[in-house]
Amino acid sequence: MLGKKQEGKPYQLISEELPVLERAARTSEYDSLLDEFVKGKAGTVRVDYPSKSTKALMAALRSRVKKRDLKVKVAMRKGDIYLSKA
Repeated sequence: MLGKKQEGKPYQLISEELPVLERAARTSEYDSLLDEFVKGKAGTVRVDYPSKSTKALMAALRSRVKKRDLKVKVAMRKGDIYLSKA
């Protein structure tokens, strides 16, 4: 209704406990790649990931290997990335 003042406040405060935030487990796009390698039979593989730069891929794989405490070595040879089981 136009021109008519509202009675009271346009809001209300309701006393409640803060709901617990359920966080999803964080995973990386590289976890499936590393899982496949660790479960596989090959001791060393070359990683071909065309949509990622070599340096970014190298850094990301090393980070995930360290964070997950995997027995995997990440190496770069002539611009290619290799994974080796340690």
